[in-house]
Amino acid sequence: MNAVEKFNQRADAVNSLVCVGLDSDLKRLPAEYRAHPTPQFAFNCAIIEQTQAYAAAFKINIAFYEARGEAGWREVRETMRYLRERYPDMLTICDAKRGDIGSTSEAYAQAVFDDLGFDAVTLSPYLGREALKPFLARTDKGCIILCRTSNPGAGSFRI
Repeated sequence: MNAVEKFNQRADAVNSLVCVGLDSDLKRLPAEYRAHPTPQFAFNCAIIEQTQAYAAAFKINIAFYEARGEAGWREVRETMRYLRERYPDMLTICDAKRGDIGSTSEAYAQAVFDDLGFDAVTLSPYLGREALKPFLARTDKGCIILCRTSNPGAGSFRI
């Protein structure tokens, strides 16, 4: 089953299109989670359990984990393991806005899909089709390509 089929099946099962963002910024977590040995993972588990009945997908904003170095990477891996084991029918999205050229993009695709195990990824098309090619070649996976974002400066650059 490819990512689109997985999403559609889950959305139909829960009658929902909700995607829950796990944008777990350590500085903004409640104190009880910041004091936990694995704060982002503990917070994510709580959010997942409170929302999974209504969610068609979970989106992990990878920046908040990358910023914590190895500890953050461990917690994103633990979150992915948790989702795969408990909710294997749930679509997982890596919110990374990747898009680079050549072997760099190939390495990003391998990391997101094969190493971390995400079903889909957000991509930035700024560098053109070749930057997206390694992701788009994975027909079993999903690619969410940015067109326009909601931030106030989104229209600053025009093509």
